[in-house]
Amino acid sequence: MATAGTIQKSDSSSPKDTATQSDPPSEKLIDEIQEFGRDCQKRYNFNNRWDIVLSVLGLLLSIAVVGAGFLKAPEISAVLGAIVGAVLTAQKAFPFGQRASFYRLLIGQSANLITRANQGLLDKKHTVDTLTSLRMDFAQQLPRGSNSEPKDPTPPAAPVDSADQTAGPK
Repeated sequence: MATAGTIQKSDSSSPKDTATQSDPPSEKLIDEIQEFGRDCQKRYNFNNRWDIVLSVLGLLLSIAVVGAGFLKAPEISAVLGAIVGAVLTAQKAFPFGQRASFYRLLIGQSANLITRANQGLLDKKHTVDTLTSLRMDFAQQLPRGSNSEPKDPTPPAAPVDSADQTAGPK
């Protein structure tokens, strides 16, 4: 009997621990989303800065190669050409531009999430699920971002074999 009373007591407190469809997002949850956005902003700034540095450096060095060619300085042109190659390789090895775009997307999605939550368009559970999805994208550094939905995107449907007409997208 004591066990049943304990279980019953746990069951009665359980609904208080879970969010219902009508629970609005708390101020603490909004703060978490804002902190997530600030972290994405820092990473965006870092990656965008280095993307710009490498792009401008590559451009200036390319112009310098042409200038050295006009000055009939093949040794300088060769060295500058090698440096241009190194800069291009660095851009391939460290995709700062792609990462900057990825973080810019997450910044926008977190701002949209805050707006939707503050305007009462999302309940607490959906807000938490969406933030969790954004954090998973962030942690995995996927170049796709999230579509502000807590579910993974649906893969394209496989072609339906004419013999199996009952198969369809699930």
